Formats: sequence, C-alpha cells, structure tokens
Amino acid sequence: MKIETEKLVLIGLDENLKALMSVPSYKIGAYTFDVETRQLIYKNESVKLTGKESYLLVLLAANSNSFLERKYILTTIWKEDNFRTSRSMDVYICKLRKLLGKDNNINIVNIHGKGHKLIITNL
Repeated sequence: MKIETEKLVLIGLDENLKALMSVPSYKIGAYTFDVETRQLIYKNESVKLTGKESYLLVLLAANSNSFLERKYILTTIWKEDNFRTSRSMDVYICKLRKLLGKDNNINIVNIHGKGHKLIITNL
C-alpha cells in the first residue's frame, strides 16, 4: 500500500496548534495518528484525514481527558467563532466519533454550548 505524504499547511496556524502538529504521532486508545501522513491507524487499517480533521484530532488528543472550550477550539482552528464555523466543527466532531468508533474506550463528549472532551479510558 502506497502512502502519499502531503504536508499540512502550518503557516498561519495558532502557535500552540503548530507545536502540537510537530509531534510525530499520537496514541489514542487502540488508534495511532501519524501526524505527517495524516493517517489514523487501527490494527492493519488506515484512513487519511483531511487537514481540519487532523487539526481537531490533534488538539483533542493532546488534551485528552481535559475539557476544551468551544470558543478556544473554533478560534484555534477556524480563526473565528460564528454560527457557520460552529456548525462546521460539529460536523467534524461527528466524523471523528465515527472514525474512532471501533475502540469502545474512546468517547468525544459534548458539553452543550460549552465545549468538548476526548475521554480515553484504560490509558
């Protein structure tokens, strides 16, 4: 299987997010996320994530089991906090939930109107 490497655009990213994106990989329960290739790997399966999915997953994974305010996530990734970007983030959260669904020890919790928390049990 050929894995193409497309560098994520780090120019203009929030400095904290840029630092998080410089980590080679994140272990998320039974999954591994390879930041450089944007591959979410589960056993022998891998899925390539989009740029926004990657940014959101890295932000959640780096802060696993910690609450992240909705406004912080929006301004860090989308650079604005409005209805359109808020709804966009909700769609990406839903996609990540589906992608991480094979591991029952992973859950992305929504605290209505406040933010999100990536919960990983059995660390």
